[in-house]
Amino acid sequence: MTIHDYYGLIFTVLFNTGPVFQIYDIVRHKSSYNVNIVTWACGVIGQIFVLIYLYQLKNNGIFNYINSIIGLILNLTMVVLIIVYRPK
Repeated sequence: MTIHDYYGLIFTVLFNTGPVFQIYDIVRHKSSYNVNIVTWACGVIGQIFVLIYLYQLKNNGIFNYINSIIGLILNLTMVVLIIVYRPK
């Protein structure tokens, strides 16, 4: 691995760690009160467009794809949890 690969790995881990804490908090408290669904829905759309962009550029950077796919999964998870745990 080169130094650039390490930068990509560190970015991927740190960038995708944030939503994990929010997911944990929602599940732990069984509430998505004050969590904005539009923010996370925009994240889903953004990740989809990043994947399309990478594909169109024929980008070979594996960390770009890994980061976008993990981000897409986490954003989708957040949207589902917000809906499921929205206060009734």
